[in-house]
Amino acid sequence: MSGIPDLDVFRCDLDGINLIEASAGTGKTWNICGLYLRLLLERGLDVQQILVVTFTNAATAELRVRVRTRIVETRDYLVSGIAPGGDPFVPTLVNELAERQKIAEEELIRRLDFALRTFDEASIFTIHGFCQRALGDNPFAAGLPMAMELIQDDSDLLMESVHDYWRRHIAGDALPAEVISFLIGNGDTPERYARLLKRHLAKPLAISLWPDNLDEPPAIDSDPLHAAYADVRRLWIDHRVAIADLLIGSLGSLNGTTYKEASASEGAAQWDELFRTADPLAPLGKYLRLYRDSTLNDRKKKAATPPSHPFFTAAESFLAQRETIDGALALCRLRLIRALLDEAGTRLRESKHARRVVSFDDMLFNVYERLTNGSYPWLAASLKARFPAALIDEFQDTDPLQFKIFHAIYGAKETPLFLVGDPKQAIYSFRHADLHTYLRARQHATQESSLVANQRSSRELLAALNGLFATNPRAFMLPGLDYHPVEFGMKPRSEFVDDSEARAALQVWTLPENDEGPLPKKIARQAVAQAVAAEIARLLREAEDNRIKVAGSPLRAGDIAVLVRSHAQGGETKRALEALGVGSVEISQSSVFQSTDAEEVERV
Repeated sequence: MSGIPDLDVFRCDLDGINLIEASAGTGKTWNICGLYLRLLLERGLDVQQILVVTFTNAATAELRVRVRTRIVETRDYLVSGIAPGGDPFVPTLVNELAERQKIAEEELIRRLDFALRTFDEASIFTIHGFCQRALGDNPFAAGLPMAMELIQDDSDLLMESVHDYWRRHIAGDALPAEVISFLIGNGDTPERYARLLKRHLAKPLAISLWPDNLDEPPAIDSDPLHAAYADVRRLWIDHRVAIADLLIGSLGSLNGTTYKEASASEGAAQWDELFRTADPLAPLGKYLRLYRDSTLNDRKKKAATPPSHPFFTAAESFLAQRETIDGALALCRLRLIRALLDEAGTRLRESKHARRVVSFDDMLFNVYERLTNGSYPWLAASLKARFPAALIDEFQDTDPLQFKIFHAIYGAKETPLFLVGDPKQAIYSFRHADLHTYLRARQHATQESSLVANQRSSRELLAALNGLFATNPRAFMLPGLDYHPVEFGMKPRSEFVDDSEARAALQVWTLPENDEGPLPKKIARQAVAQAVAAEIARLLREAEDNRIKVAGSPLRAGDIAVLVRSHAQGGETKRALEALGVGSVEISQSSVFQSTDAEEVERV
């Protein structure tokens, strides 16, 4: 695997920072359980001392069940000598512990019994659960109040901070009228600023890039703008019909992509609207520029002469003045937003601290701040003593803040830290995942290994995927992010049999083009939904005739999943299936009260 050794979970070194790259279906949880049992039995750690972190409550619950099941299976094997059928995990683990570590069976049973008795206290958490426990167990070391209430939603407190900022900096008389008009034109409201602040606070280590000239003194002189506006307005009122007819009559000398009769007419309507407002700072339509000298000259055809009129020159002057003042107003707006992020964010944290409440994101920030600001140097040592070994599942979902927390505790590489994940999945940025964080963590790793045997997919599909990605070694573009071929694992899996017609395991469909080229987007999306629905309906018809089976039984609608890019595409696919009489379940953000069933119940 391109120089990265395969992980031998029963023999790998447990010390240091271990990065394990695990593609989907390669037995990630199986190997995490193996590492957990080795730490429990080989290192003699208690379940309370082995920190396991994953990123959802559902994954945490599943991991607890899987780990406990392995403890039970291992104990039962040691007592009865009977191994769980078909899985080499337990016999291999026990043999390795007996032969290499020379640990007596009686001692192994004792440790497993104790682990089962205390398993309710096992330290298997979500990242937020870990941070809550870290602060709750170390309030003095963290410099926090003894008791803080966890709030599920801090949007009311966030809005309170934003409203306070809005009153002090925007709603009063401190801003010039031009700035107020510009903010209104941009749709700025307290609610919009609250969304900006929330996004900023969700990534506290993100670097905000501001224009270099942001702190230059504002130069908002609206007198030249008003004068230019008066000139161009007078010319338009006096010659409106002649100006519009001149431009439309000159379309033959202008670039046809930019200048069309419809866009020229829309531009005239936008000038009408601008002058109706009698406000030179009113929002500008995108077709106004068709009537300015610079656009006419830039978009004329070769050897052609663009139309000329005093209005075009006056429009050039007005729009140039408007661009200058818009630039200055945009800087004013950015200064307000920068101050919002600084002041309102600080006020929000102070307000929460005074009320002794904390949100999920606050828990992460509080742990990070106290581990890294130098004021609480004993906190990292306290947490490492409390959790002398750690396993981080779904590490590709880790953001910079979360990694800095783990690095502050385990970065000295003295104790076991296992980071298990698939960097290819980080490109989707689920749960604020940051691909660059994963790649930076690789630089800190003392050991790197991989899981190469896929235990889920068919041999034919794996061969097809390996072949597809082999055609472009830089498929993911970013250095350090590579596709490594996966092997067919030995775990038994349900067999898919299709006797209906010869089909490849991996198929790529392309939409046909019409006479004018690629289909318009709306039509293409409908065609995709209809094609997918038709194929699903075909599969189910063939299954009814016993020609397509999964695990020996006819394929069912519930065996089929459709992945889409958006909820809108999901709805289109569901409707296309309904049209063919195929029922489906859609994971959607829409309310149940907007469904057809709800409408029918209302009629009753």
